[in-house]
Amino acid sequence: MAITVATLKGELKGYNYKMLTGDDDQVASRAIEKAVIWAKAKVIAVAGVFDPETEINRELVLKRALYELYSYAENEAVAQDKREDALELLKAAYGSGVDSSTNEGAPTSEGYATARVKEHPRNKDFFLRKPYENRVQTHHTQRNQDR
Repeated sequence: MAITVATLKGELKGYNYKMLTGDDDQVASRAIEKAVIWAKAKVIAVAGVFDPETEINRELVLKRALYELYSYAENEAVAQDKREDALELLKAAYGSGVDSSTNEGAPTSEGYATARVKEHPRNKDFFLRKPYENRVQTHHTQRNQDR
């Protein structure tokens, strides 16, 4: 059973729902749509498929929809808590690699040797040649030095 406006209303006290949505169910509906898109993107990136009927995914959508509502109402302190709740559940269910905000699991250059060739006036003409000419010149120069 997918998350509906009624499900969302059931998670909030009546006055909170009115305050967050302005008593407009379209606001809640849009929050659910955004939450589903977010959950799909995160879960598909890790698991390859998103089933909205699983208990974990339903809870993810619900928590993220609550975040969307509090964010819409500009209650950023509570919105941040709801966002963290959704991320904690997401990480617990699918692993820490799903949270791109921390760059966990992202490739880094740490541990790898990196270098940049610096253009210098002494070898400026080397940079003006085409790559093939550079190889030919280097090869011929090396051969002439060996003689």
